[in-house]
Parts: sequence; structure tokens; C-alpha cells
Amino acid sequence: MINTKRISGSIAASPLLLGVMLAATACNVDRFDDSKAYKKTETHSFSTATDGRQVLPDWVPPNATAIDEIVRTTGDERILRMTSSVEALDHPGCAEIDGSDARPPSLSAGWWQSGVESASTVKCGDWYVVQAGEHLYAHKPEAVQFILDQLVANE
Repeated sequence: MINTKRISGSIAASPLLLGVMLAATACNVDRFDDSKAYKKTETHSFSTATDGRQVLPDWVPPNATAIDEIVRTTGDERILRMTSSVEALDHPGCAEIDGSDARPPSLSAGWWQSGVESASTVKCGDWYVVQAGEHLYAHKPEAVQFILDQLVANE
């Protein structure tokens, strides 16, 4: 006969053991490896800002069209391109800036213009925004990577 009390105790303890094992291995990681899961992304495309209302940041102009976005699923970083203009940005969280200090995104897409972030003229919350032709390009840097960069710089 099987002792059910012993089996149920072992099963109950296994999630706790798994958590301890995961925590112990996480302590040995001192830097992210580019091949790891934190690089996973999702791609979103919307015809209009209204179509993406549940996903897009609230500062996206209501008249924006042809919207493409890539989102890091395990972090904060995002890149975004839409057909619109800086003049259409009418949000209290947006302010003019000199974007020369904007860190480049680590995400990429065929539609993302390399280096465009350094010409950012508006910041909407954590987002750097720039007009290039008929498009607005915006990116939200990865907060975790920023922290790691600072730790490495201060070693």
C-alpha cells in the first residue's frame, strides 16, 4: 500500500525546492548573455492608433497610422514607428529635449533607421521621439540594461 501522506508532502515541497534552486543559480549570473531569453520580442502592427489603443503608449497621436512596434517581452524596451508628426503630439507627458544623450536601442527592425534616436527632439515619459520624413520614430530604453551599464561603468 502507498503512503499518500508521504507522497503529498513530497509534491508540496517540490515547488519550494525548485524556487530555492532557481534563486541559487540566479545569484551566479553577473551579466546578461545576448543569447538568453531576455531578448524575446513581440511584434505589433496597427492601421490606426485606435486599433492599438490597448497596447500603444497613451501619448501616440490619435491621427497616427501605419504603426509598427517591437516589444521586449521580458523587459521594458520598445521601438515604435508610425506615420504622424511631432506637431500632432499633444500630451502633457511630452516635452522638447536635446536627444544627443539618448541611448541606442538594442532592438532592431527593417523599418528602424539606425542612429535615428540621437536626433530625438521630444521625450514622452520614458520614450525618445524623433520626426524623420513622414514618420515618428520612438524608443523606450531597457531599464535593466541601463542599470547593468551603470554597474559596469562604476567597477
